[in-house]
Amino acid sequence: MAEQVGIAFAFAYIGDAFHGSQIQPEIRTVQRDLLTAFYKAKFAGKTPELRLSSRTDGGVNARMNVGRCIVEKAVWEKMGEKRFLRAVNDHLDDAIIWAATETAVDWNPRIAERRVYRYRFEALLQFTNTYDEKQMLEAMKLFEGAHDFTGFSRPETGRMTKRKVDYCTPWYIDGRLVGFEIAAQSFLWNQVRRIAWTLGCIAIGDCTLEDIRVALETGEEPPMYGLGMANWLTLWRIDYENLTFTENTDDLFSQLEAPPEGLSIRQFELWQQSADFQQKQLLISSWLPVL
Repeated sequence: MAEQVGIAFAFAYIGDAFHGSQIQPEIRTVQRDLLTAFYKAKFAGKTPELRLSSRTDGGVNARMNVGRCIVEKAVWEKMGEKRFLRAVNDHLDDAIIWAATETAVDWNPRIAERRVYRYRFEALLQFTNTYDEKQMLEAMKLFEGAHDFTGFSRPETGRMTKRKVDYCTPWYIDGRLVGFEIAAQSFLWNQVRRIAWTLGCIAIGDCTLEDIRVALETGEEPPMYGLGMANWLTLWRIDYENLTFTENTDDLFSQLEAPPEGLSIRQFELWQQSADFQQKQLLISSWLPVL
């Protein structure tokens, strides 16, 4: 049997083009499209072996998710990164592989040091009025460290609900508080979106810092239990101990426009559509140098 190698690859996608990242029967997902693209590219065989790092819900964008495929070593050495990217990307829409590097056949992309998400809460209706920014930063800080996040997730049978958040820090653009960046080795289902909703409740006074403290200590739901919209969440980066990808899009969203002041609810909903288009445009534009 020919010698094989693992190829770790970084990829991005437009979230609302897919019904989530993991493969599901008879609906379009990121993993299904990747499998089809690798099959059509032919170099990975008739049954491509793919493994992805992070699961995302439908609507959630990814600047960087990570996967691994297995190919013959001679094929990889002949192709190199550039031809690898071109071969697969020719068969992808609404997604792109933007970097690839050789790794071990048994390398597991799920074993990451850290996953980093950014949530743009300025695009939520709760943040259209003036709020206490200092209190918002205090609320973010409460989520750091090891806690029972049952009340801030959609628990799954058999999965531990205790997680350690490395940091939850404000995301600024030119001094404007846009949202937050949060990092952990792993997250529970809906965890970041429920945290975003809770911060929105802090903004409008429907939730207190003490409510958050109690929920994290007891594992119970906070008083206002909801879910932030998926399209304002972006899987930003995944860090590994002995593997890195060359990237130059860390300032991807630096040009995001602030919501105008004084909008009615209907006007704000229209602005949300415009803001969503802008996010997609910036993400897709960042793919151009790869093609």
